[in-house]
Amino acid sequence: RMLQKLLRLFSRSGVLIPGGATVEEGTARSVDLGDPLAGGKRLILCKTGGEVHVLDAHCPHNEGGQIQTGPLADGKFAVCPLHRYLFDPKTGKAEGVACSPAKRYKTKRDGDDLEVFV
Repeated sequence: RMLQKLLRLFSRSGVLIPGGATVEEGTARSVDLGDPLAGGKRLILCKTGGEVHVLDAHCPHNEGGQIQTGPLADGKFAVCPLHRYLFDPKTGKAEGVACSPAKRYKTKRDGDDLEVFV
């Protein structure tokens, strides 16, 4: 079991997002990795507390909801407008509702660029 976790950790590849670390404080921006309609991913880059956190755009409530771009609610929560759910980008956890956490991705900053491990 531990070996599987280690293999998953090392098998993840980093994707460089040029300028990914330049998201404005208190906002969210989307980045597409490939075509999201053809197996690609849409990521949401959220900057709060001076750090960029990356969430999968799909709301874990899974009824077609997408976490939106633009201002973060209260300057710190990513929002799914379909469900009106708030997600903490630092943890992925939903605020005040019984919902699975949004999928988070590990990141590594390199100047203004961001490496995201998907």
